[in-house]
Amino acid sequence: MEREFGNLLGIKDNYPKFVITLDDYSGVSYEGILHIPLRKFLSEFN
Repeated sequence: MEREFGNLLGIKDNYPKFVITLDDYSGVSYEGILHIPLRKFLSEFN
């Protein structure tokens, strides 16, 4: 958690933040940072 989300927590702006991984689970949010699997990101955010 610290490795993936830690650097993004230090950025103080109002832009959405995503952690994109090869894991199959999604929807996990940590302090406003959304976890998205790569396949879902590529299919929905194009």
